[in-house]
Amino acid sequence: MKKLLATLSLSAIIFTVACNDTEEGKDSSNTSDSTSSTTSSKPTDNALALLQSNCFNCHNPDKEAAVRVAPTMADIKTAYKADELTGSEFAHKMIAFINNPTEENSHMPEAVKQYGMMPKLNYKEEQLEAMAAYIYKNDIGSDEWYIQWKATKDQPAGTNTADMSYEDLGLSIANRTKAQLGKNLMGALKKHGAPGAVTFCNTRAIPLTDSMAKVLHAGVKRVSDQPRNPNNQANEAEIAYIKELKEKIAKGEPLTPKIIEAEDKVTGYYAIETNKMCIQCHGNKNTDILPETYANIHKAYPADKATGYGEKQIRGIWVITMDKK
Repeated sequence: MKKLLATLSLSAIIFTVACNDTEEGKDSSNTSDSTSSTTSSKPTDNALALLQSNCFNCHNPDKEAAVRVAPTMADIKTAYKADELTGSEFAHKMIAFINNPTEENSHMPEAVKQYGMMPKLNYKEEQLEAMAAYIYKNDIGSDEWYIQWKATKDQPAGTNTADMSYEDLGLSIANRTKAQLGKNLMGALKKHGAPGAVTFCNTRAIPLTDSMAKVLHAGVKRVSDQPRNPNNQANEAEIAYIKELKEKIAKGEPLTPKIIEAEDKVTGYYAIETNKMCIQCHGNKNTDILPETYANIHKAYPADKATGYGEKQIRGIWVITMDKK
């Protein structure tokens, strides 16, 4: 667990100088409209650490990046602030989209056309509020911000992961892995379309998941009651939880994680929901999946069970196994 906590800390960045140099960069622990007050630096450090670990994998701030799979956070801020939104309005609109990424909720239709729709990620409301507040109050994308970010992006962060609950720690691991897979999948979709994405999933998804597990010193896997790859078949306990999630969706209830403690291990279950991007390969084979894509799926996965899904359905779960602290 100590190795895991150290790794998560090293994965984020510290940005104290930028938080003290300008009024827009001053710290805030909420999404209030004021930008003139200064509070403890910890909320901003944590917010930037969350952005670095979960968002910058796709929304890469690096101006020298040759290939992009999503707009930068600076582009997103510009689009959302075009209507002179207050801090709370800005946060509300961003959070509404992240919680339900659809074309109807998007304020960047051209970006959706260029990059496709982002996958649904699971965050706690306070995490989303902290990240939105940081984006609103800091001049992300400016030369000053970029120079300092470039110089410090690989340094240890101020995020105190030792105080995180197992539920939050597991969620962080799941989201980091999901972000890495999503970045590569979106790149494959952009370059090769849905047929090429099948090849990516067949050859790269499990190795990438395994590599993230090694980096994070935790057990990381995706399982389903309707797996595409037989290696991702859920066991009896996991299927029971998937059933619970489906019942909660039907009732409109929140999809809460499940934490199971054993003698020396803690296991967290986290929902995987479908969105429009998923349907290209997991929807109805007669209406949603292109013939070429389906042919590639059938060739790579002759025992495939993972079609017939609609949007906002339970595709499976993340299973995160952590050492006890």
